[in-house]
Amino acid sequence: MVLAIPLALIAAALAALLAMPQGTLILGLDHASFARAAFAIALVAWLGLAGARRAGAEGVARVLSSAAVWAVILLGAIGVYAYRFEAAEFAQRLMDEFFPGEPQIGAGGEVIVSRRFGGAFVVPATVGSARVAMLFDTGASTVVLRAEDAARVGLDARRLAFNVDVVTANGSASAAETLLDRVAVGPIVMRNVRALIARKGALGESLLGMSFLERLDSYTVERGKLVLKGK
Repeated sequence: MVLAIPLALIAAALAALLAMPQGTLILGLDHASFARAAFAIALVAWLGLAGARRAGAEGVARVLSSAAVWAVILLGAIGVYAYRFEAAEFAQRLMDEFFPGEPQIGAGGEVIVSRRFGGAFVVPATVGSARVAMLFDTGASTVVLRAEDAARVGLDARRLAFNVDVVTANGSASAAETLLDRVAVGPIVMRNVRALIARKGALGESLLGMSFLERLDSYTVERGKLVLKGK
């Protein structure tokens, strides 16, 4: 009886390996990893049953409890291994959400930005010499700066004519046209970028719009990441 259950587990695992073509995942694991996991579970079952037999009736509950704890730990380790790539992506998104920093730079000079939990891409940009977080927005015809970001960049709102009507998340507002000398995202640098400056309180976040994006070689979303490629 002590060996019957472990042997049955091994036989079931062997049947699954023989039934599934090589290269097909079983419970998220490749064949070698599944075989190792099945052997480990069978070993835990054998140790638990052998311990229960030696302990007698009074120690069965304690042995079964210990075996259950080890089974949960083993299954958790298998789950972490099986979904290690998803877990790594989740951890990266968590870090990007709470500790935003520099975007990743690919081998070809492309800029890679992770998606935030809200679903949007917030691109760390440099306007002039000031850092500005911009929301990636293909629906915006130009780059749009919040009044607060424009002040940090060094633009004097008192010298601008707010004569352009725009529609924002807060409703209709007026904005002023301007030309930004330099907008950079990582190694991608654009000169003389058309932009709008929103009145104070009209915009929650600055927007990285088409006056910048249309001058790129490409912009795509791949596996939850925004990839910007300069020309």
